[in-house]
Amino acid sequence: MKPVACTADIVAAGAVRPGPTPVTRPAPAAVAQGDWAAYRLETATEQALAIPGRIKRMGRGQELAIGAVQRALDGCTAQGIEPPVRGASTAVSVGTAWAEEGDEITFLENLIKFGEKAAKPAFFVNSVKNALASQLALTFGFQGENQTFAHDALSFESALWQGAHLLRAGRARHAVVCGVEALVAFQEIHGHLLGWYGTDSSPLAPLVGTKRAAGQGTLPGEGAAAFVLAAPGTVASPLARLSFVRARGPLRREPSLAAGQELAFIDRALDDAGTRLADAGLVLLGANGDPGLDAIYAEVARGLTARAPGVAVGVYRHRTGDFATASALGFESAVRAVAHRTLPGEVRILTGAAGAIERVVLYHLSSAGYHSVMIVSA
Repeated sequence: MKPVACTADIVAAGAVRPGPTPVTRPAPAAVAQGDWAAYRLETATEQALAIPGRIKRMGRGQELAIGAVQRALDGCTAQGIEPPVRGASTAVSVGTAWAEEGDEITFLENLIKFGEKAAKPAFFVNSVKNALASQLALTFGFQGENQTFAHDALSFESALWQGAHLLRAGRARHAVVCGVEALVAFQEIHGHLLGWYGTDSSPLAPLVGTKRAAGQGTLPGEGAAAFVLAAPGTVASPLARLSFVRARGPLRREPSLAAGQELAFIDRALDDAGTRLADAGLVLLGANGDPGLDAIYAEVARGLTARAPGVAVGVYRHRTGDFATASALGFESAVRAVAHRTLPGEVRILTGAAGAIERVVLYHLSSAGYHSVMIVSA
């Protein structure tokens, strides 16, 4: 028996994206590693998010999430759709791998440096793991079920599944789902010391065979994307439909990544979703510019085009950088592709040609062995 499909109508979507090219700046003096590069928000975007009086008490991740949700709600109004109202009928589901660890570590550092009486309480409040979803509820008056998923590379997919599940179970009329990650100093230090990130400031070029001048890793990034979901058929003119989502972690502590196993995972997902690969107007891959992971993605891309010659295969992280919930930005691109029947400018096509797009299949794989398939349809 096939599993129950995870479906929902996507009423609106909004995103806060980093600048299209990496920004270079000195690494913290404590690690003495020269210059680092990352995909960060542009100054104008940051200033628009920093509402007076709010920045003093909110973490950067909360600002990003609020900005993305506000843009999604504005999208409801622009389409003549009543946005989710205050009350218990709207649930909030947030995915973020790092949660609020930046503020948590800052609070602990200040506690040690300055003592208990001098540590700023705002950092403590923001260090609570559910601070992101709670802040969205407080800001917009959403009083339904409220959850934050901090599950590595499956954080956004977990939040998306939960939002659709709450609608299907009748526990919410709307679900606001958000995937967010703020680039903080701790994340960069941690990633550079572990060899995740390179130091070459040239833009990422996933799956195009371009060798980076210095450093083998990808580049870190940040951003947020938010979606208003409703039960299928309850909204007159949704942007698109979430047709399927499946996300799984590695079965072993040290997974052995193999393209054949990944293709089998995609095949099973498509079969359970009742979708043919040939019917997809676009396959969007989460390749992140890291040579090791890109090698697996390249084999998967070849396998997919062999199964469905002519299918358009593309990437998007050359405009976002690499972070665990970047899949939310890829999902937002897929929603716009289906809503407007055309290819968004931030998507780079590798093979095939995208025509009038009515279905997008998204496939993501992380170096830890987490993988997911999401399908967005007209």
